[in-house]
Amino acid sequence: MDLVQFFTLSLSCWWTAAARYYFSNNPKLIVTDEIEDGGTVEVTCILPIDYTGGDCRLYREDSLSPLRVMTARSFLCVFHLTSAELLGRRPVGSRIYLKCDYHLQQYTSAFSDIKGVTVSGSSPSPRLSVSRHLLSPGDSVEVTCSPPLRYVSSCQFYRDSVIITRGSCSRNLTGQQLAIWEKSTTLLPVNMTCRYDPHDHLDIRSEPSNHHMLFVVGPACPYCPAVSPPGLTSAPPV
Repeated sequence: MDLVQFFTLSLSCWWTAAARYYFSNNPKLIVTDEIEDGGTVEVTCILPIDYTGGDCRLYREDSLSPLRVMTARSFLCVFHLTSAELLGRRPVGSRIYLKCDYHLQQYTSAFSDIKGVTVSGSSPSPRLSVSRHLLSPGDSVEVTCSPPLRYVSSCQFYRDSVIITRGSCSRNLTGQQLAIWEKSTTLLPVNMTCRYDPHDHLDIRSEPSNHHMLFVVGPACPYCPAVSPPGLTSAPPV
């Protein structure tokens, strides 16, 4: 073996050992990004070394005391936490950040990467009311989403599952806005619902409201004349 080969082999062995030492000191954390309130989340901590029998310790990011501890029987430690255990004293809708480490005799690993889990929640349905059910692209309809709470962060109005607008819980929408992204047609049915967000910084959304079927009459473009099919009249305000 010449000097160049020896040097290359030595460097390769050193790099492999260094990489093994570096990477073996950090566990790997695997967890789903979101669960619903009342659900259960599976959190997996992958051991950083090949020796089992030590303690896998799972922490909230801001805590010095482990949330859960389990004895490693394989190179994977799998924790199952309810949403209540995950949240602790934090409200539903919070995002909880987790990390883990591994302790065996005199060895304690570094902490794993930090992963977040959102515990999403829901609020009761609002009531949707509309001022009319039949309009041309240039007409407007007043839509009101009435939550059962005194204060909410914002409201969203939907055509089927497509969000039309968000913000104020009472607003005027034109037929053109209701028909956005739809092909021009003589009579466009619009199945409308609303939801609301009760908090600015928590992942909580309401259940959907009641439905209202609106109809945009005439081609859905701002410069086309409206065409009213016979037999259709505006419905009274709801």
